[in-house]
Amino acid sequence: MGRLYRNKNGFTLLEMLVVLLIVSILSFGFSTQMNTSLYLFMKKVQTLSITAQEKAYVEHQRIDMSVDSKINVGDIEYYIPKDIVCDPVSFYYNTKGNISKALTLRCQNANSKMKLVYQLGTGRVRLEKE
Repeated sequence: MGRLYRNKNGFTLLEMLVVLLIVSILSFGFSTQMNTSLYLFMKKVQTLSITAQEKAYVEHQRIDMSVDSKINVGDIEYYIPKDIVCDPVSFYYNTKGNISKALTLRCQNANSKMKLVYQLGTGRVRLEKE
């Protein structure tokens, strides 16, 4: 009766630590891959777009936005880094914060390609890797 019963159905602490180490190493590799200059630039453009949409809605004014050799948001210009090339697009947010047309902004550098997809209506913007 005083005999201890050992449960053989679970994982040992050492097995759990090895699995966590492998997952951590893999996730670190994926996270550093997404912090490229193109990814950071596209996140900046996404933030600029959302800010322009909010400004159009709050101030009840039309905000024009275009991307060609530089990014124009209203009267403000932002420069595109030299290693990044984007397809030219132009659109505007109306006084209700809605986007004028659905479109996709594609940009690339030497290593990868990404796109921002603008949806009609509320003007949602999502970032995707190509």
